[in-house]
Amino acid sequence: MKVKFEDLSENPPESLLPPLDRRDVNLASLTENQASWVRDGVVIKKKFIPDELLDDYIKRRAAFRPGTSWFKSGWPDGNCYEAIPELRRAALYPPLMELLKELIGEQMLFHLALTGWISTEREWHQDDYLNPPFVNTWYAAVWIALDTIHPDSGPFEYVRGSHQWPLLRGEKVRSFLTDEEKNRVDPVTGINQWPSYCERYVTPAIEEKIQSSGLPIESFLAEKGDILIWHSRLMHRGSRPKSDILRKSLITHYSGVDHRHDMFVTEADENGQRFAVFKNALMLD
Repeated sequence: MKVKFEDLSENPPESLLPPLDRRDVNLASLTENQASWVRDGVVIKKKFIPDELLDDYIKRRAAFRPGTSWFKSGWPDGNCYEAIPELRRAALYPPLMELLKELIGEQMLFHLALTGWISTEREWHQDDYLNPPFVNTWYAAVWIALDTIHPDSGPFEYVRGSHQWPLLRGEKVRSFLTDEEKNRVDPVTGINQWPSYCERYVTPAIEEKIQSSGLPIESFLAEKGDILIWHSRLMHRGSRPKSDILRKSLITHYSGVDHRHDMFVTEADENGQRFAVFKNALMLD
């Protein structure tokens, strides 16, 4: 059976979505950032995060297990930021948090960091279907360049405008997995691995959707301090590298604080910005 994009997705009620995701949004009243969000599903800012803020994190990150495979792939747990204040300060940079609030419509909660200095090589996907269904696009992620990103390093790729497509739903996606695949976990992190197993039918369904849409695939070739904020429905992937050049970046994920009741344990930094704290923190440093 061929699985189609329509088999995996739906359009949730607009009353459940952030203001900028609703059809009745007043386009004439939008800021430049909000207009880009509504039109493209991405907001790109050049030299947005100061070098001195990034340098503290880069120094800490560069000291993580040099000479081992961990050095390239980064900390294995997405909540490593709990023990890395240098990471939190970059991820919770107040102007960034204000920009996220401008796009989503409420204060944002930082809860996931990807610290690899190589491409994730994660195939085409939306972020939202990896979340509980009640999140409903009250969510955004940020790609932060820590150095010049070489085109052969496996840059972040995305399809501008694809955030206007229906929303992939985790329940629909998982319905095509075996029971064993639905429950299998990674032995190191304890994280359920179903998103990897579903790629065998999610990836071709999305590729067919992209091809039929006629929308181009774009790469984010950035300089240190540049950021790309993307919508949780935006189709994106970590492209396959053509060389062993490092792709030095920090990827951070956020949800609206009022829309993650499953993350009830949170703390605030010195600027009042919020981040989630988990009981199962795993640190390898």
